[in-house]
Amino acid sequence: MKADNSLAPSPLAKRLAVLKGIDKAAYKALQNFLPSIQESAKAEDLIALVDLLCQTFTEEPAGTLALIERLDGLVPEPVSVNVLRRWALDGLQRHRTAHSKRLQYFETSDPLGFADPETQFDTDQVLAHRATLLHYLTGFGVTDLQIDLHAPQVGPTSPQRISVSNDFLLIPQRWSGFSANGLHERKLMYRAAVAHAAAHLQYSPQHLPAGNRHPMLLAMMGLIEDARVERLMAEKYPGLVTLWGRFHVATRESVGFDLNGLAARLARALHDPKYADKNDWVLLGKQMFEDAATNLHDTLKFEIIGRRLAVECTKMRLPFDANSYCVMPAYRDDNVLLWDFNAELSESAEDTEVLDHFELRKQKKEPLHPLPEVGINLQAKRLYPEWDYKLDTLHEDWATVILASRPRPKNKVRHFSKSHELHNSLRFNSLARIPDRSLRLKRLYEGDELDIDAAVESIVQRAGGLAPEPRIFMRHGRRRRSTAILLLMDLSESTKRFVPGSFISVLDIEKRAATLVADSLDASRDRVAVHGFSSNGRNEVHYVSIKDFDDPFGPEQKAKLKNQEGHLSTRIGAALRHASVLLKEEISERKIILLLTDGEPSDVDVFEEDYLVEDARHAVASAKAVGIDSFCLTLDRNADSYVRRIFGSRNYLIADKAGSFADSTAQTLVKLIGK
Repeated sequence: MKADNSLAPSPLAKRLAVLKGIDKAAYKALQNFLPSIQESAKAEDLIALVDLLCQTFTEEPAGTLALIERLDGLVPEPVSVNVLRRWALDGLQRHRTAHSKRLQYFETSDPLGFADPETQFDTDQVLAHRATLLHYLTGFGVTDLQIDLHAPQVGPTSPQRISVSNDFLLIPQRWSGFSANGLHERKLMYRAAVAHAAAHLQYSPQHLPAGNRHPMLLAMMGLIEDARVERLMAEKYPGLVTLWGRFHVATRESVGFDLNGLAARLARALHDPKYADKNDWVLLGKQMFEDAATNLHDTLKFEIIGRRLAVECTKMRLPFDANSYCVMPAYRDDNVLLWDFNAELSESAEDTEVLDHFELRKQKKEPLHPLPEVGINLQAKRLYPEWDYKLDTLHEDWATVILASRPRPKNKVRHFSKSHELHNSLRFNSLARIPDRSLRLKRLYEGDELDIDAAVESIVQRAGGLAPEPRIFMRHGRRRRSTAILLLMDLSESTKRFVPGSFISVLDIEKRAATLVADSLDASRDRVAVHGFSSNGRNEVHYVSIKDFDDPFGPEQKAKLKNQEGHLSTRIGAALRHASVLLKEEISERKIILLLTDGEPSDVDVFEEDYLVEDARHAVASAKAVGIDSFCLTLDRNADSYVRRIFGSRNYLIADKAGSFADSTAQTLVKLIGK
């Protein structure tokens, strides 16, 4: 017992108890490992390590056990716990739909790939520009390609060039040739790479049998194919010549005479007609290419050029190392898209079948492997990032928001009775109003400006001996600004509990407040939506629309609100991000998210005390950056410790009694709309 107490300080003991409750085998394996690092590791690192293991175990139990077995030698040196965290979470996200690959990732991949700060900088830059690059791809007509990162590797086998497939464009985590100061060049390199990938997808034959071809032959054929598709692409988009040309800088002095250098010089010669190279091999390749360029769609001629260049390299006895060969310039891909390395091709058929395949595809003018069309409901799920405060980074596409299906009303015109409008005007007749320069109130006894017309009439009346008109002032009118409010209800399991001192559940109190909000606002000036959420881990954040902005609060919506039940957990950050996306589409002067909840954020796959609180805080800040205010009403008497961190000191209200919650909601509405 003494040994256990010395190895497990109180905070660590609590974490270990959580892990033991999740899985005793993982707990035992970690207990066997802890003594080896207890003396050298910091207490906070051990706590962070156990938190990480608890989180990974909820998604990949076998992988977590494999990770624990590998911890010896990883923690605390040479891999820090933060590096281990980046590595583990990357594996969970990268292989979130493939269990076998995820398990293999934990068993064999190297966490050192996340230890290099330059690699992390390159990774952050790719993720920061990913949305822009996807729009850039769309401009070339490529709408179904995703941009992601190669899985990090250490050593000479680490990917050095982008890879293109029918579904993904993978960028190396460490892309050489950049520096922190070359941000503009980096953006241009990204664009050049995306445009080159689009050229392959539009003009290259794909997944041809590689057979027993020598790697040097494949490299030469790829070099010629790169030049061919770029020439075709430039005919349609002439500006790409300049973009690609800035990266063709190979010269005899800079790259030398080995095969890699000669290939880079030939690539430049095929792109830049002004570049003069005296090497016979480069001149031969350029001459043959230009002769064949009269018909850029005749792929047979260009394949012959690649074969001829490979034969000449053999005659010159130029050594070729497939591991060290790297396509130049750096924006070009590794040409894996062109070949199927698992397909066999007999020697006798090698020179004819592939060529016939080219010709057949050209005649039929159809893709090699047409994919069947599948009807997919793209509205069913949304992927959102999540903030990791320990790594100070945003995990892209981390949380999955699942939208509850609901039939859209055929008639979106809003109908409201006169009694409803009267009720609204009476309820909020004291709300503050804002100046509107388009409204001018004239002929007033006092005001901000002189009413010129009334003043002239007053002077004329005085001159005629008549009593002058005293109402010679004017001022601008005031109106209440339009507002869009999205009321977001916490529908987690904990809302089933009774409010202390009553026999009313938290969920019933939320429903009353939602009814008050939907019924009370003036429909001619305000737009209201009532939504709810609950969660079962990051992959299942359930989001239900009870009343949308264009819906009336009629019998259908009231029945749906009444039928809501509490279940699962409370992942507030993902729900806030989805609500923000919906509010961004609204045209209003103020946009507000009003969250009704009974407690702090929590979920089944998170065991760190502050993780979801910090993620929710980040979601609130992100919404604020696009003009959306967030406010929280809670029944948790102890909420001050976390709700202030999430929403700020003035953007929350704690109602400690069930009877006061509805009144607090009304007061909050007046405060928010009247700002």
